[in-house]
Amino acid sequence: MTRNWGTQEILEALASLDDETLPEDFIDVRTGEYRLIRFPQRLLSPTLPAAQVVWSSTSRPLNIVFDEVASEIVGWGLDEIHWWVSSATRPLDTEAYLRTRGGVLSDSYQILARELCDDAVESSPSTEVSVELVRDQHSLRDAIAVETEGWGRSLPDEQAIGVRLSETLHNLATSNEFQFVAYVSGQPAATGCCKIAGELARLYGAVTLPGFRSRGCYQVVLASRLRQARDFGATIAVTRGRPLTSGRILLKAGFTVHNLENCYRLSVS
Repeated sequence: MTRNWGTQEILEALASLDDETLPEDFIDVRTGEYRLIRFPQRLLSPTLPAAQVVWSSTSRPLNIVFDEVASEIVGWGLDEIHWWVSSATRPLDTEAYLRTRGGVLSDSYQILARELCDDAVESSPSTEVSVELVRDQHSLRDAIAVETEGWGRSLPDEQAIGVRLSETLHNLATSNEFQFVAYVSGQPAATGCCKIAGELARLYGAVTLPGFRSRGCYQVVLASRLRQARDFGATIAVTRGRPLTSGRILLKAGFTVHNLENCYRLSVS
C-alpha cells in the first residue's frame, strides 16, 4: 500500500535519514537539545563549512546553550559556527537570538518533494547533453572530477576512490543508492546522487560545473534520478534546493516546497 505523503510525513522521513550514523572521520555531538557536526577536511568547500548545528530544540536559555556549543567549537581549533534554523527549531525566537549575537545569514534551503508518478520528466532541452549511471571506474572518476572542481574540494587518493567504487557497486546491487553523471559533448559536466529508503528517494549531491550551466545538465541528471528511483520502488522524491538556483528548476519539474531552512554564521572567538 502506497504511503500518504503529507508535509509532516515528508519532514519526519527526511529527519530520519538525516539522523543516520556518520562515517568515523566526522565528529558527531548529539544531545537531547542539539546536534553539532564537525565535517572532515575531505568534504569542506565554500558551501560546506566545518562546524554546523544541524538542528536545535531546547527549553534552556539560548545564551547558555550557545556558549556550550561555542566551547566545543573552540576546542576543535575553529572560530566560527554555522547554525541551522527551521520551523522545527525551538525556541521560536532562536533565529532572532542568533542575529543579536552577530549571526549573518550564510545559506538557505527549501525542502522540496515530488511524488513519483508514471508521468515523464523532461530530461534535457538540449541534444548535446547525455547522461550515464555511475557503475564503473571510468564513470565514477568522471563524477568525482565534477565534484572536486564544482565544490572546490581536494581530489581523493586512489585508495579512497577504490573504496568508493566498491560502495557504489554494492549500493547498485542492493538498489539503495546511485549516482548519475552528465556529459556535454563528451566532457563531464554535472552529477547528482540519490539514496533510497523504503518508498522515499532522497536526492543529494547535485553540482554542475560553471562552464556548463544553463545548458540542461541539472535537468537531465534530475530526470534520470527520478526515473531510477521509481524503478527502485520509491514513490516520492525529497531534496534540498537553494531558492534562487536549483529550487527554481525543481519547482518547474513538479516539486513543491514543504519547509525552509536558514543557516547563520557566527563567530565563537
